[in-house]
Amino acid sequence: MNRVLFATITLLTLFACAPKPDSATTEPAPSTAPAADTAATPEPATPPASPTTVSMNYIDAAAALAADDMDKAKASLTAFAKESTGEVQKLAQAAADTGDIAAMRERFKALSAVVTTMELPDGYSVAFCPMYKGGSKWVQKKDSIHNPYYGKTMQTCGSFIN
Repeated sequence: MNRVLFATITLLTLFACAPKPDSATTEPAPSTAPAADTAATPEPATPPASPTTVSMNYIDAAAALAADDMDKAKASLTAFAKESTGEVQKLAQAAADTGDIAAMRERFKALSAVVTTMELPDGYSVAFCPMYKGGSKWVQKKDSIHNPYYGKTMQTCGSFIN
């Protein structure tokens, strides 16, 4: 009985995150091949000892990635790096310094692993996409899901986890 329940939940999660067949999109499907400059993606260490509140520049970067706007995401990540210190600064700058949106999203995942441990502004929540690279979190306004990892191709993949 437990296996059937687990299988059902797994299938529902996968189908909920699948792109809608009637949605017209001009964006290519996300590549499963690693980007050339993703090999040097820094891995986050332990979360900061004294968490701070998540910056609006980080939240703006997530929204820009969800809209497939690399230029705005780069500007927001650069601003976030300038106002940050230590590991968060390095991860934000690494994401801003990428040359393509797929690499930026991969580095945004490493940044988000740290940022999602910080204090959230009122009205914001941690969201989770089970399909991007083994599962990925980010912070966004708690309304409807806007997935920064798949952008317009799978805009609503994910759910709020807090």
